[in-house]
Amino acid sequence: MSKKIDASIIGVTGYTGLELLRILLNHQDVELKYLISQSHGGQRISDVWPHLKGVCDMKLSDDNAAKVAAESDILFLALPNNEAQKIMPEIIGKTKIIDISGDFRLKNFDMYEKYYGQKHEYTEGVEKFVYGLTELNKDEIIKAQNIANPGCFAITAQLALLPIKEILQNVSIFAITGSSGAGKTPKEELHHPVRNHNVKSYKIGQHQHIPEIIQTLKISEKQISFVPTGGPFTRGIHLTAFPEFKKEMAKNEVAEMYKNFYKDKPFIRIKENIQLAEVIGSNFCDISINEAGGKIVIQAVIDNLVKGAAGGAIQNMNIMLGLPEAAGLITLSPLFP
Repeated sequence: MSKKIDASIIGVTGYTGLELLRILLNHQDVELKYLISQSHGGQRISDVWPHLKGVCDMKLSDDNAAKVAAESDILFLALPNNEAQKIMPEIIGKTKIIDISGDFRLKNFDMYEKYYGQKHEYTEGVEKFVYGLTELNKDEIIKAQNIANPGCFAITAQLALLPIKEILQNVSIFAITGSSGAGKTPKEELHHPVRNHNVKSYKIGQHQHIPEIIQTLKISEKQISFVPTGGPFTRGIHLTAFPEFKKEMAKNEVAEMYKNFYKDKPFIRIKENIQLAEVIGSNFCDISINEAGGKIVIQAVIDNLVKGAAGGAIQNMNIMLGLPEAAGLITLSPLFP
């Protein structure tokens, strides 16, 4: 395309914002317009994060969100949960928006309040957002003005189960994530001496990504058991799902369903076995279908900061703006080993 897309990021100094920046810097159709940080306005991004020196030395701004939206072709919101809804009334309608928080993912406000622990402050805005699960909602994303990007656990679980959702009776899920999923704010349980040698489950049956999975798969809370777990690594999600079916299914039948469902999806790879190291740094989701004790076992891996956040958001941007879906992403080969 002749004119480059003006893209801006609000919340650029967090881990997701940094990952957006890393990918967009190498996207041939994009030019960065504003990098917004309320806490570091006036500094250069490379002063806040020195690893960017000589890569990106743009000055950070704390400009008004409405101004930023009006002067951008697309605006990424990389803010903590509950923050995007506070500024949304002043920016919605001014540009295309991709929100990477959980604020506009759920259509059921009772579920939002239950899992996020507070009432939604801008309920009338939710209906203006399309859920950005590209492997399912591409036709809606093409026409969308506003995208609610999926959560990292949610997208991994959904991709692991989408091909079998019509025959899914119940499912148990164990998923282990790296420390970057908790963001950059220091927390006692993320302190290196604790996390480095440890595996610990948390928010069992209460994680805020559960209602996203329920919403997409059209199942009830009673049909899913979800055990999120923190692991001793920085990036990635390794998920294992134990589905129960409405009818008896052989492994080869299930495997064929996955191959057919994902045959034209550029970032889904069906493999015999999977491992985190084969997707870290990339936008791929690798999925395997195996059998243990006569039961089907589905496994999926992603990089939580790429496919689970920034990469998925840029995939949505590409679709929204009529660019090749894999633009700026397919060249992100996994950082193996």
